[in-house]
Amino acid sequence: MKRFARVLAILLGLVAITTAPIGADSDERSVTGAATGVFAAGAELGPVALQGLEIGTGVFIEANGSASGTFHAVLRGSALGDPREITLDGKVGGGSVAADGHATFSGTASLDLGDGLPPLPSVAFSVTAGADGVVLAIDSTTLPAAGLTTGAVTIE
Repeated sequence: MKRFARVLAILLGLVAITTAPIGADSDERSVTGAATGVFAAGAELGPVALQGLEIGTGVFIEANGSASGTFHAVLRGSALGDPREITLDGKVGGGSVAADGHATFSGTASLDLGDGLPPLPSVAFSVTAGADGVVLAIDSTTLPAAGLTTGAVTIE
């Protein structure tokens, strides 16, 4: 419940930010969302078998490829039969929106592997998001696409 409250707070803040009018001639795009999703069987990050995720994001992407915003994800799974949550808190630095409407953005993040050790700082990440799912890459590991089950990601 605590995580849901955080994601909701992020989403409400993003709504407040994104309601500012953007000029018709602006090349700025935005990606906002709060959602949950599931991974197909076999998704893994290190020793953790992943089942699902929660995400919250608010990103502005400029025509020149620069971007600003945040991305938060909680990956739910298990390691050796014990539940595990991996938390990624990222700062976005670049991105683009494809002609098909999918957005890709990247940056660096703090990564808490949920193993009791301190979070890893400055871990590279990238996200490809669409209305129906996300693909998350953490460092050199690209996870399978996660289909969204609740919430939404909006690309404007």
